[in-house]
Amino acid sequence: MYSNPFTQGGWQSSANPRASSSSNTVPQPSLFGALPFATPNPIPMFVSFRFTSFSPSILNSTVMGPQGKTYFRVSTDIPTPGFTIITNSTNQPTIIIEWRKHPVLEIRDIVPKQQSLQWLALAPEKRYRTMTAKGKTFVWAPDGESICLYSPGVGAPQTFARVTREEGAVALDITAEAIQIGLLDVCVAAALLLQCGRNID
Repeated sequence: MYSNPFTQGGWQSSANPRASSSSNTVPQPSLFGALPFATPNPIPMFVSFRFTSFSPSILNSTVMGPQGKTYFRVSTDIPTPGFTIITNSTNQPTIIIEWRKHPVLEIRDIVPKQQSLQWLALAPEKRYRTMTAKGKTFVWAPDGESICLYSPGVGAPQTFARVTREEGAVALDITAEAIQIGLLDVCVAAALLLQCGRNID
């Protein structure tokens, strides 16, 4: 199993051993309450979606969201052989995947047509994949039984989404913030590619 490429380091601080003993000095407010210290990131609030009703796989399925509402439908080889088309709740195509030797993906108004191996680029050490969307670069990396979407950077990474395989379904949990910045369609497309069982490289 691949290991999580992220490690968390605690804050390092040193105390000043010198202190003023003058009684005329105005006491300074304590800095300890303002100093950063090592704590886990706040647990993000996830909105849950499920790829269900496999027929026979995730490549023909339904994506259900809150209150049991259908958010997306995934159809492969229907009506066009060699294509997977994901339509939204208003039956408009939002994601198209063409299954060539190297699959080609397009997400309407978000990701221009490109090969999946470019969009979900596998790192040389094969421990994570990078993904660009909305002008930002993100990282998909394993975390236990899930594959999580992170924002790379200094310090502990922020979690935006996680994909987990369940019995007869695939769970996509995505933060409200990620939905707000327009990553729902992106995460649906990535989850499908990561869980479809086909070679996406």
